[in-house]
Amino acid sequence: MNSKILIYLACINMLMSENLPGSIEDIIERSRDILSIEMGCDDVHLHCTTGKIRLWFGRLTSHDVVAAVLQCFAKIDSTFNHEKEIICDYDRIPVYENHDYTLMSYGKTDGGYRALFNIQFSKQYALNHFIESIVRELRNGDLDKTIHWNGSIDRIILIGNELESLDSWNISKVEYKDEK
Repeated sequence: MNSKILIYLACINMLMSENLPGSIEDIIERSRDILSIEMGCDDVHLHCTTGKIRLWFGRLTSHDVVAAVLQCFAKIDSTFNHEKEIICDYDRIPVYENHDYTLMSYGKTDGGYRALFNIQFSKQYALNHFIESIVRELRNGDLDKTIHWNGSIDRIILIGNELESLDSWNISKVEYKDEK
């Protein structure tokens, strides 16, 4: 075998055997009060607190990754929800309700009606439609979303553990209350 290949293989073996943090528990300091945890990969970034999660999806994020992230949320906590404002014709409002979106309010505006819907992640049909809408929006560029929930640091850690299977997923920042 060529000596360059042997050196290359030895370097790869060395890198793979390094003691890198294996999970979120290896990174955080449980003795301190955690304010927020940021995590993600090239295509997705999450800023997690106990009241909301700010999501960033890069424009090249695949359908599978969007689905994995949002379905992970629904699996961890059934209280996840998102408020979505949609401007549409009046007769389109029931179409969204048929997708299990809950109509919160609506009013006449330029270009139709401004309807505010609540999307409950516990409703699989609504979640699937929301995933599809995000994938469509990503065709126009990067996307920011805010998801509301009644979470806890332990559930944020569960989210991190669930999403570790995504390529290059890592914890980018842990903010503690005593740092403020």
